[in-house]
Amino acid sequence: MVGEIAKRIEGMIRFCCQLYGWEVYELAVEKDHVHLYLGSQPKWSPSKIMNKIKGGSSKKIKQLFPKLREIYWGATFWADGYMVKSVGDIADKVIANYIKNQEKNRTETTAS
Repeated sequence: MVGEIAKRIEGMIRFCCQLYGWEVYELAVEKDHVHLYLGSQPKWSPSKIMNKIKGGSSKKIKQLFPKLREIYWGATFWADGYMVKSVGDIADKVIANYIKNQEKNRTETTAS
């Protein structure tokens, strides 16, 4: 997920979060995965959040980028799984910095 696809995915995730009132602390779209650090109200379970984000963006991505059908097969754009971790105040800055530096780390790796 690079270039225009990455920009569109980021925009869709941010829009979804805004729509449901979730706060995006950090977001990094990588070549083969996404790092998303967000806050939500307690009424939202992680599975419902991911269902909204992945379900809403999968169909739209396939419509916007029909060439992806040659690369990805199956009914959905996203893989089935996701990882969720709960964090406290101390870990908050560590996680935010890690995600924020993903772009920098990727650029340094490809330049080497």
